[in-house]
Amino acid sequence: MTSGILYGIEEGWFTGQIADAAFRYQTELEKGDKRIVGVNAHTSTVSGPVEILRVSHQVEQDQCAALAARRAARDQAAVDRTLAEMIRVARSGQNMIEPMLAAARAEATLGEICDALRAEWGEYTEPARF
Repeated sequence: MTSGILYGIEEGWFTGQIADAAFRYQTELEKGDKRIVGVNAHTSTVSGPVEILRVSHQVEQDQCAALAARRAARDQAAVDRTLAEMIRVARSGQNMIEPMLAAARAEATLGEICDALRAEWGEYTEPARF
């Protein structure tokens, strides 16, 4: 059984505190007890609609092509070796900063690093509590 902060995380205490604070904040905002300039006070000073950045689908395709080219040009054996070392260190409980940096220097992607850690530890999902 866990205790302390881990127990609070597992039991959803932190999530509950955040949800309660968010509810109180929104309620105060909607009632007018909390005033925020430009949101519910002095809204006439807002000059106009905000321009939204729209990125074309071509940008995604270009990024995917650049990533594929970079993966093809890297030393895959070095990537695999550094990811395996990172997992070995993760299992030992030692500091993982250096092995993660070594994996990044070998050009392992953030997705590959995260996938390796998810494969080792699984994916945490905080229990819903409201």
